[in-house]
Amino acid sequence: MDLSRPVLEILQSEAVYHVTKLWAYDWDSRPLYGDGLMYHLAIGPAGEKLLCRDIESVLWHCGAWPENATALAVHVPIGGDQRATAAQLRALVEVCDNWIVAGHGGRADVKGHQELSPTSCPGTLMTDFVWPYREGVQVMASGQWFPETGHYVGGGFWTYWQGRGGLALFGYPLTDERPKRCEDGKVRTVQYFERAVFEYWPENPPAYQVLLRRLGAEALARVG
Repeated sequence: MDLSRPVLEILQSEAVYHVTKLWAYDWDSRPLYGDGLMYHLAIGPAGEKLLCRDIESVLWHCGAWPENATALAVHVPIGGDQRATAAQLRALVEVCDNWIVAGHGGRADVKGHQELSPTSCPGTLMTDFVWPYREGVQVMASGQWFPETGHYVGGGFWTYWQGRGGLALFGYPLTDERPKRCEDGKVRTVQYFERAVFEYWPENPPAYQVLLRRLGAEALARVG
């Protein structure tokens, strides 16, 4: 997706695609095409919320029933491995929170397109938004939800995990962030991974605020 194009231009081109795409056949084997952009709302890179269709419209946004008749279809115009902006993630949270407050289900009802029909859509938004939001985790602009273990890595720990070896070196997260008394006697924010424990030391210079626990020294102290 070329995000350098104006959002309205992107949505117009997508509407043309939806109108010309053969979605299915009716009971009399007549082809069924879209009647416009098949999303109720779109969210631009600055977090702008764009009303694309009447909220009451039943749209073929995910190719599954009964969701098509009851759900709010929200579109974030990104593609491939592109990531939503922080403003888009905040807007998504606001839209879903308001929809739920209005009486339309709960967090468990928030689903990605790929959970309802065979597609890669919504791509990175599954880990960046759908899974963490559904589990009640605070959605962060920098971070990722890992469905393999059901935990989220965000903020400075996510930056460190990505830049220092990632999955190959540290493994999956085994916990969310939690307070823990460290070897200096202070209670700090820590997070456990398969092969490491991250500690947050906010008083250190930025390059040394995330440190790895000295697991060898800790184990040796336990055995005397």
